[in-house]
Amino acid sequence: MAGISLNGAYNHFIQDYVSKDVTQADAHRKDELRDVYKSIAKINKKSPLYLLTDDDSSRNDAIDIKEKARQLQGSIRRLSDHEDKSSLNHSSAFTSDEDKVNASYIGKTPEQDIGNIGFDIEVSQLASSQVNKGRFLPKEATGLPADNYAFDVRIDGQEFEFQFSIYNNDKNIDVQQKLEKLINKANVGLSARIVEDGERTALEIASTHTGLKQGEISQFEIFESSSGLATGSVAYLGIDKVFEPASNAHFTLNGEEKAAISNHFTVGGKFDINLKETTKGSEPIHVGVKKDNDALISHVTALIDNYNSFVQDASGKTDDKFKSNKLRSEIIGIAQQHLANAQDIGISIEGSGTLSIDEELLKQAVSGTSSVESLAPVNNFADSLIAKTKDISVDPMKYVDRPVVNYKNPDSRDYTSPYITSEYSGMMFNNYC
Repeated sequence: MAGISLNGAYNHFIQDYVSKDVTQADAHRKDELRDVYKSIAKINKKSPLYLLTDDDSSRNDAIDIKEKARQLQGSIRRLSDHEDKSSLNHSSAFTSDEDKVNASYIGKTPEQDIGNIGFDIEVSQLASSQVNKGRFLPKEATGLPADNYAFDVRIDGQEFEFQFSIYNNDKNIDVQQKLEKLINKANVGLSARIVEDGERTALEIASTHTGLKQGEISQFEIFESSSGLATGSVAYLGIDKVFEPASNAHFTLNGEEKAAISNHFTVGGKFDINLKETTKGSEPIHVGVKKDNDALISHVTALIDNYNSFVQDASGKTDDKFKSNKLRSEIIGIAQQHLANAQDIGISIEGSGTLSIDEELLKQAVSGTSSVESLAPVNNFADSLIAKTKDISVDPMKYVDRPVVNYKNPDSRDYTSPYITSEYSGMMFNNYC
């Protein structure tokens, strides 16, 4: 009977209240988990004894508000890829020639230093893959006799054997197409395609990676197999012949010679660079950082939308035992504290407690020279929202009607209870165990 009750509890929870998505708010470091435990212990230490009502609606309300707080926190954290997850300091990289060098900014730089970050780059050679091009053979002719064949490929220190069969009616093009599919499907770091020259075709095999590591002379080798199956396919198709050797990218950063095995690399942990063309005969390309106004506007708009959604969800609850007014007033109070005088940057508090945006004024604030100072209230608002969602997650039961049974004795020493994480978690299990 206990098993049936427990299964019912599990099924109820998994269907209605399990997290629909996983956000950065759900991935915690050790210090963050320690802070959560300390918060729970502090609440238990000072909290009076409450009488918790044994009904589904109260439990459902507590779980629901905790989940919505978690989603709000995750939404705010997703708005920024910077170390400070609620930061409004959005920056993006630019290059003086996007067709030849593309860059994105992955670092974190104070706005006052943006103009001082960057470098000049000259590209003399792009990184390339090794290409083996086979012999051009008449498409409709037959060369290799029918048999079971095999050949080996050595790549990245590993050897792979490819086996295939040739039948009596197979022509050269049939064999080439068969090997094209076999190599591409194997997914061992090679790609194959058939190239045509009139009525003749050849099998071309290339490495999926570029460049050569130190000590390497080739990316891959193709040779006859010693497995006992028929040989001769490598020589007949000519796929062991290197047509284009792999090469590294060669470039300079502020005049200093550099090399990379790929055209895609990072510089100083701040720039993600993608080389597209050489710069021979042209001026060096400058790579720098600029303030990303579009990303910043999108960040502020999404923050306001998430806040409004949370307020509307809290206002929509009609359960008599759920203190929706308490939750709503606390969230709106955060907006009033930080954004009461934000009309000059386009953000206004409506009568319902939701926020509205004047897009033109917001654009002016973002593009202004003192955007950091003018948007400081928004940044503080985001920080306070995150702090509030953490508080709700630790003790969602304070928004459910719970009469006080006994207060703590103010004259006695208070001790934490390490075995009781919170009333909220205990409530979830006591009814079923």
